[in-house]
Amino acid sequence: MSGVLYLALLIGIAVLGMLFMLTSLRKIPDNSRGVVFRFGRLLRELEPGTRWVIPLIDQVMLVNLDEQTFQLPSGLTVSDSSGEYEVWGRFTCKIIDATPAVIAAMQTQQPIEQTVGDNLVMAIQEMGVQTARESKQAQGRALELLNEQMSRAWQLKFTKIEFRLKYI
Repeated sequence: MSGVLYLALLIGIAVLGMLFMLTSLRKIPDNSRGVVFRFGRLLRELEPGTRWVIPLIDQVMLVNLDEQTFQLPSGLTVSDSSGEYEVWGRFTCKIIDATPAVIAAMQTQQPIEQTVGDNLVMAIQEMGVQTARESKQAQGRALELLNEQMSRAWQLKFTKIEFRLKYI
């Protein structure tokens, strides 16, 4: 009887070991990176492919390095002496380096769309609402300002921004 118990125990340990191994594998897609945190502290960055992590201890955040387009959040407004305007639009950007981008996102604790929207509002205020409404170069100037403001800390490269101001 004890031989059967030992065999069952051995099979149980083997099954648990296999489950542990299967749950510790992470697939990192091409054009992505995995940023690993252990107990909330930054540990390392994972390249594409199948990678090992410690289940229940390591947390992996996937970061897509492809160029992506986002809508600006609703409720963004700018104002000047002629009135208040709502900002509508979208932007396209690419993450240059995954780890600093994840750290910056964690520090701001808000979606990238909101952060970019807030920076765009500041850029429009800086160039002037009237200029932003009437100038054909306003989109390009806003793109330059966003790249200046967010490229270092966020490791983002903005490639396109389209916005319009609607009088409210």
